[in-house]
Amino acid sequence: MKVIEEMISVLERPVKHELYFNNIFASYDLLEKLSDKMIRATGTIRNSRARKLPIMPVDEVKKKYRGFFDHCSDTHSRKRST
Repeated sequence: MKVIEEMISVLERPVKHELYFNNIFASYDLLEKLSDKMIRATGTIRNSRARKLPIMPVDEVKKKYRGFFDHCSDTHSRKRST
């Protein structure tokens, strides 16, 4: 989170930007904190960091066809996880 906070600290109007980052930085908690600050963000979340998300377990996803994905969304905060 520290790296991301430093990055957004130089933005004059963070709400005018959208952040994209890979699984090194991404976590559900980080996306939630950014959302609370009205900052849009997209990132790949590692399975070990997706514990709060009600999505299909990795073992079940592996049994599905190539390209399959699961997702969930929060209609109140407009958060979506895939």
